[in-house]
Amino acid sequence: MVGFTASWVHGNAVVAESPPAEDGGLLNFNHYGWGTQITMRPGFARWFHIAIPSPVILNGARMKLIRVFLGFRQIAGFRNAGTIQDVHLWDAGQRIAMLSNRDFVNAPAARIDGYRTCELREPRPWGFGVGVSFRLSALPYLEGHFIENRDAPVIVIGSAGADFEP
Repeated sequence: MVGFTASWVHGNAVVAESPPAEDGGLLNFNHYGWGTQITMRPGFARWFHIAIPSPVILNGARMKLIRVFLGFRQIAGFRNAGTIQDVHLWDAGQRIAMLSNRDFVNAPAARIDGYRTCELREPRPWGFGVGVSFRLSALPYLEGHFIENRDAPVIVIGSAGADFEP
């Protein structure tokens, strides 16, 4: 029988969902050696996506997705003004779980510093590729402070990964 396996992808694989260009919410979106750097205009939110290579069958066993990790850190801007508002997991074209729907456990079994861990309540047999969609938000106000464009959060997505079991 096949044992536990993990699959990871570098953060520069992040793509932005095609938003209306005129809304001005995305100030900067660049890929670098260390990942994708995103600067969001305060008061706006935007969806981003990253595909994780998925070992759906290994040695004849259908793999089950346990959890995903999303490397997220704010490197500039007003402190903690950049947040992940929601995470959706996709098995190809089928949405499997949503953070906003409370489809993940509150205390995941595995944690990595600097990563958002989204662990499914029950491991789920996986049919196709793992897609992680996440909604980044730049808060307009925090702790009574009005956040201006010069204080916009600069967020880096360094990598994303998934854990599977047979």
